[in-house]
Amino acid sequence: METKSGLSLKIVALGILLFFFFVPSDAQEIKSEPSQEQKAQELKHDVTVTLKLVQVYVTDPEGNPALDLEKADFVIYDNGKLQIITDFEKHFLLAPEEKLEESKPFPARDMSSVMNRKFIFIIDYQRNDFEGIVKSRTAALQFIDTKAQPGDEIALFSYSFMRGLTLHEYFTSDHKRIRASIEKIRELPGIIEGWDSWRALGHSVMGMESFSPRSSGMKGTLRFSSRIQELAKALRYIPGSKNVVLFSRGYGLDVLMPKTLIGEAFQAMSRELASANCPVFSVNTITGIGKIKVLPEDSLDYLSKFTGGKYFHDVNYESRIAEDIQSVTSTYYVLGYSIGATWDGRFRDIKVEVKRAGYKVHAQKGYFNPKHFSKYTKVEKELHLNDLALSESPLFQTPVNIPMTALPYSVENEPGICLLTKLPGEKIREKIGEEAEIFFLVFDKKDNILELKWKEIEKATFEGKNVYYYSLMPFSTDAYKCSIVIRDKETGESAVGQDVVEIPEMLNEGLQLWPPLLLTHGKADLYVRGHIPKSISSGFPLLECFPFDTELYSPILGELPKNTQEIQAVLYCSMRNLTEPVLKFEATLIENSSDQTKSLPVFILSSKKEGKEGTFLAEFKLPELMPGEYVLRITAIDILSQARSFTTIALNVY
Repeated sequence: METKSGLSLKIVALGILLFFFFVPSDAQEIKSEPSQEQKAQELKHDVTVTLKLVQVYVTDPEGNPALDLEKADFVIYDNGKLQIITDFEKHFLLAPEEKLEESKPFPARDMSSVMNRKFIFIIDYQRNDFEGIVKSRTAALQFIDTKAQPGDEIALFSYSFMRGLTLHEYFTSDHKRIRASIEKIRELPGIIEGWDSWRALGHSVMGMESFSPRSSGMKGTLRFSSRIQELAKALRYIPGSKNVVLFSRGYGLDVLMPKTLIGEAFQAMSRELASANCPVFSVNTITGIGKIKVLPEDSLDYLSKFTGGKYFHDVNYESRIAEDIQSVTSTYYVLGYSIGATWDGRFRDIKVEVKRAGYKVHAQKGYFNPKHFSKYTKVEKELHLNDLALSESPLFQTPVNIPMTALPYSVENEPGICLLTKLPGEKIREKIGEEAEIFFLVFDKKDNILELKWKEIEKATFEGKNVYYYSLMPFSTDAYKCSIVIRDKETGESAVGQDVVEIPEMLNEGLQLWPPLLLTHGKADLYVRGHIPKSISSGFPLLECFPFDTELYSPILGELPKNTQEIQAVLYCSMRNLTEPVLKFEATLIENSSDQTKSLPVFILSSKKEGKEGTFLAEFKLPELMPGEYVLRITAIDILSQARSFTTIALNVY
């Protein structure tokens, strides 16, 4: 059953922002209590041999990218032990020739090649003023427009004192979408004009700038360090180098002082970024006459050097910044060696050297062994869920695909989305243990999360049964992405379904046919409700939206057997300002590969009219079908007025 919590998922107006570290709105904090057997003995895993890949940047004595190195030039140590380099690759990228407006999103990630470039842009609003924010955007866009490769994956974050760390875009190679998100970001800066800015930042007093109370001095820096540290921990498990481009004025000299609270927090953050293979390219956004005095900004310089990135003292030189980041990240080597990995989550040091004198190596300082899902932090579990729900090829694991559909509904003129899945017990019983959790998620077109509902399930609920899980979520007219994720609470093994849905605009007059719920003969063993809005109060909420006889029919999700002779559909139709409407229905089946069409016989098995709304149970006789993809087009016609409306739905035949 659903549980309530005082914590709520914060949805930002205008749909611009997505909190990266969200909390389910109808759920308590997810906790997994260990059994007595687990308390007595920790879970143990066999030692496995895995290929460890390390991304390495090298510069020659003049500071230029080294282009002529071979495998024999490198030496690598893992926890102080010399390793045999078994795999070696060179990656020399050229500047993109095509313009942004001509580029297309890169194809779905090939998991055999995960070492493509990844960038994380972070705009620090807390340590910034309005001018610095504008110039941060300009510098970020300069890199995207002139240097980003079609295969580069980019994520966009911002940080503010009020909202914390906010994810605007997850890793994507759709650079036009990233560009649009950068232009849209709106936050209040932490620094406003006044005289006290430089003292709060650890610098000499200059100009007429001041530090806003929104930044909260040391408290703000501690909070920033903590959030970035948690992000770095979650990024450990994403392969390759994750290049962080940080736009900020810096954090003052106090963060470099050892054995102080603020110093330990900042340096712990730096260590986590380094071990997660996240070199930081920090850009100082101090503007006006202040930048003449404050060069370099020591905290930013320290952060970049420690993590293997580079410090840029002036945000105004956006072309040079883009060129230098491109120079460092476009020329790199990948070294591979075999190592025995144990599931203990412990940190292992990595040291990479080049035998040539004067050459400088930039590589991750180490890595963490894999660990059991039950040992994940809250943030790591949230990143895991976010990755499963949004990605076509999740980085954390390969989940089982489950059939699902997302359909618009209307009850008493209140529209919403029905998320429905069928649990294929045979497919997931080996992955899902005795206890699991199911998540129903709705995203907007920018992948901002709009709603998340969660509940616990037990394996006994679906094992050996034909079970449907569903949730009903009120939403207004628009297009949405939807996901259902089932996750084992102990192992993290998952099953995922994804779909898109568009809620049509409610017409004030005329005929309007909505997308149908398809049915087949056969009774389901069990229907389990997830979230149900208070406005739908019936004992069987699914049937209030899509009425059908559950003793005779069950929903069609996923593929349709090729020998199917007939299917049924629940049709919802509004008939406004029509005089005594009498409807007839027509259906056409379109084969995608050939565009051939075939008219289908339609039989109305039952109907129910209430006022200007009507629901119909229709049956369609199917011809002999070859495996492939089809579109079923259904048309409603008012015999008297000849008003028409149609809808379509995809059919996959196997």
